[in-house]
Amino acid sequence: MRKAWIFPPGAGDIAQLALREENCEEPVLGEVRVRIKAIGLNFADVFTGLALYGPIASGEVGSEKGGFVPGLEFSGVVDRIGHKDIIPSATRAHGGQLCDLSQEVWKLARASAGKLKVGDRVMGAMRFGAYATCVNVPAHQLVRIPDAWSFEEGAAFPVQSLTVFYALRELGAMRKGHTVLIHSAAGGCSLQAIAICLKLGAQVVGTVGSASKVRVILDRFPSLKAEQIIVRGKNFEAQLKGALTAIGSAGFDIVLDAVLGDFFHPGFNCLAPGGRYVVYGAASMTPQRDRLGVMGWAKLAWQWLRRPWVDPLELPGVNKSVMGFNLIHCFNNAGQLVELLKELIEQE
Repeated sequence: MRKAWIFPPGAGDIAQLALREENCEEPVLGEVRVRIKAIGLNFADVFTGLALYGPIASGEVGSEKGGFVPGLEFSGVVDRIGHKDIIPSATRAHGGQLCDLSQEVWKLARASAGKLKVGDRVMGAMRFGAYATCVNVPAHQLVRIPDAWSFEEGAAFPVQSLTVFYALRELGAMRKGHTVLIHSAAGGCSLQAIAICLKLGAQVVGTVGSASKVRVILDRFPSLKAEQIIVRGKNFEAQLKGALTAIGSAGFDIVLDAVLGDFFHPGFNCLAPGGRYVVYGAASMTPQRDRLGVMGWAKLAWQWLRRPWVDPLELPGVNKSVMGFNLIHCFNNAGQLVELLKELIEQE
């Protein structure tokens, strides 16, 4: 038996998230059962609860009878190593993630399971299902928590760090000396992005929505100057150009944007030739209540109609790229994610 936080089928109302007790199947060969000590709360979990997250809105996940368990990252202790030689069903009843993995990925999971033992302190990521007292996880999606880290630190690391590292390294092709614009710079993903950029020798300009957040960032990263953190205002493009001038850069090589809305085009306009604009969220379209209601849907529809767009025919002429991704669609790219996570931990 386990306890899990469960949304009704389809979600849509955060207030309906409820703690329930339920059965949990045994882990299979290649899986590890983890007793959860801490979970990460991400912006994606809010979108999930409001039924705005792509896989939920489309019905791909979250519609099974009895509801579904949210949660993307966690930490805990290895409780059991699976031995039954079958491929499990991707259902809540199994106590695992809502994702069918390829045969090649299961081979990697089975090889990884032999490197773990009961009692190991681990952290990991999964495609939903982490809000529970125990989970069954493919072993390659786990890594041992460094000895100096708490469970809380471990739970906050995998998804945010992999998200921005994938954006910077794999999509942005970041190199030493690049200039990177990071929106929502005081958020979890963005703080990790700033740390990675500074570690790898890239220059950073960050944006925030309120002046109270500027000091938080400067205290955490003393090497940054006040001119590198922008409180987004009405003449946002001029603010960006001023920050670029202050650091001696002609334009941004990479933009990391989880805000969108009216701030997209100013950032796109300030991309250097060959620059890459990476989108991984849309905070500007996030409702401020537990559920949308009629007025909430009306406002969201208006924002959707006014959403920024780019003509693909113009991109070759301006020599710029726009990219988008969601980490939950990358779980069958297991080898790539495993290597990225190892590299991240080595840099800590």
